[in-house]
Amino acid sequence: MDLVVKEREIQELGFSVLDNVFTDQEVEDILAAINRTDSTKETFRKSEDLFAIRQFLKEVPETIHLIFNHKLKHIVKEVFGEDYFLVKSIYFDKPETSNWFVSYHQDLTISVNQKVEIAGFGPYTNKHNQFAVPPPLNILEK
Repeated sequence: MDLVVKEREIQELGFSVLDNVFTDQEVEDILAAINRTDSTKETFRKSEDLFAIRQFLKEVPETIHLIFNHKLKHIVKEVFGEDYFLVKSIYFDKPETSNWFVSYHQDLTISVNQKVEIAGFGPYTNKHNQFAVPPPLNILEK
């Protein structure tokens, strides 16, 4: 995988698709961890055609080391550098038969632990006991 090309795609398009970040076994291990988790919490949304988990890494912490494997850490470091951290984690499993349509979009908020009045950040929202806030544009652009 040519990370220079991926970095250019991210700069130009705002995203890039990377193949083979996870092995089949790693994917199976992540799914097994999800299936072992209590899905009755309010951060879980489950229906016949949708399964979603807000605050995913908080609700399924045993997936952290599986998701942030050596390959993913290397990609983040090489493409973005070392001063980056996670601000939101949401899991979706939406079969093609689902009638729930979400068009392509970029989330414009970051999740935070507490509401703090800081110039340029706001307005705050609160979903399932999790604050979210739009940061200034220069932060979103990074």
